[in-house]
Amino acid sequence: MLPFYIPDFEVNLKIGKMISLLNQLSFNRNESPVLTLEKIALFEFLSKHPYLLNRILHQKDKEMVEFIRSEIYSIEAQFPNRKKLYDLKEIKKILNILIVYGFADVKLKNGIDVYYQVTEEGKVYADMLKSAFFARMSVIFLKMKPLQSQTFSNTNSLIEYYIKDGSKN
Repeated sequence: MLPFYIPDFEVNLKIGKMISLLNQLSFNRNESPVLTLEKIALFEFLSKHPYLLNRILHQKDKEMVEFIRSEIYSIEAQFPNRKKLYDLKEIKKILNILIVYGFADVKLKNGIDVYYQVTEEGKVYADMLKSAFFARMSVIFLKMKPLQSQTFSNTNSLIEYYIKDGSKN
């Protein structure tokens, strides 16, 4: 039996990708934290599906991502798994690791709303990630900036629409 290496299961890759996401998207223009657990799952999902991201950005008249061939023609790109939008266990695990290492922090707003954000140590670590993969992730996360102000349900409804009816549009 041949061993298969599945990058999405690699913890170090997940940690690097999450710190990159937090580094790019933790704060809005007013330096207020914006990343709830649900939004993190949404941005993580869109990072794996730039085609869907571009559909949403196009609808909002925002700058789109230039595709890499594998992002369009992979099995995962052709058949997005919506389950990842709602299964938050893996994201919680990665966030907990980042919090333990001091790369991420949790802030409460109004005593109820939980927001995750990158720390100064996390920013330094994110800047050290220089591989082509992390450079690509930074570009994709940067293109998501205009979606920060959108609610989870608003952006999620667009994702659902394009997954269900995207082939007709």
